[in-house]
Amino acid sequence: MTAQPAERGQVSRELVVDTALRLVEENDISALTMRRLAAELGTAVTAIYWHVGNRDALLDLLVDRLLDDLGVPVKVTGRSPRTRVASIVRAWRQRLWEHPHLIGFAHERGRTATMFQPMQAQLAEELAALGLTGPKAAPAIRALQHHVSSSVLMQRTAERGPTSGATDPEAWDAESDRQLVDALSTPVDHESMFDITLDALLDHLLP
Repeated sequence: MTAQPAERGQVSRELVVDTALRLVEENDISALTMRRLAAELGTAVTAIYWHVGNRDALLDLLVDRLLDDLGVPVKVTGRSPRTRVASIVRAWRQRLWEHPHLIGFAHERGRTATMFQPMQAQLAEELAALGLTGPKAAPAIRALQHHVSSSVLMQRTAERGPTSGATDPEAWDAESDRQLVDALSTPVDHESMFDITLDALLDHLLP
């Protein structure tokens, strides 16, 4: 459906940013042009510039909005410190998964540290309850942060690629463990792999 034309006064900065976010999340960052944004809003390109400046300024506004959203602490669940740490990690993985295009763009803009600081602060609080503070806590926090970001990246790459990440049975020789090959030939369950590796990390990192 074609958008109805809007007067400049009917288009606000917030509406422009909201619409730009939707365009990026539904497509990718390359889909965000001032002309397309104006078409979505049913207004003139000059009105977009009037409210948010040029495209570069708009991209900074998108990253600021993302960081504001990510700055809200996630809900921590569980009675033991381990389950509480795990709940933080899983919740943050879900948050990053919901914003794949903007996460990568925030990294390109040098805002990764700011993006992960709220997660680090929540983890630090739970690790302190286990006696992990200062330099002892830093490797654990960084390892969990790396696990979250790499997991999202790997799943995103696999889902955008031509295959599911399963192995090619024909690439194995005849003497290979065929039950293993058959198992590796099934599509990768990224959620399960995330949980397995998270458990292994927590076994290693937590006292």
